[in-house]
Parts: sequence; structure tokens; C-alpha cells
Amino acid sequence: MPVVTVRAGNKQRPGKFDVLVRKATEKASNLLEENDRVLVVYEKGCASLYYERDDAAPAPANRPS
Repeated sequence: MPVVTVRAGNKQRPGKFDVLVRKATEKASNLLEENDRVLVVYEKGCASLYYERDDAAPAPANRPS
């Protein structure tokens, strides 16, 4: 199962969880344009987005956000 990781960014910044949620939501929305399901798992300072894709569909770029 493919996975994309999103990080909150600067650890010193207050409200980093809000930033992480915004970034994860944006990435999940992009993934949902081409995939049926996306599972977001939040961890400390990052979120992992697991998604299902058709083998014929190209994989999205796995760039840290």
C-alpha cells in the first residue's frame, strides 16, 4: 500500500498541529482526486497518508510537505 508522509515543519512554532492537519487535509484531498480511499494516521510531528490506487494509475510524487 503506497504511503505519503506529511510533516508539520518547524518544531518551535506554536500551533504546529493545526499546520499538520491543514497540510494532511490538502494532501488527502489531492490523493482523493485519483484514489478511492485515503487513511490518515497522525503521529508526533507528522502524518502518514495511506491510499489505494489502481495499478494502471501513475503514483503521485512522494514529496515532503
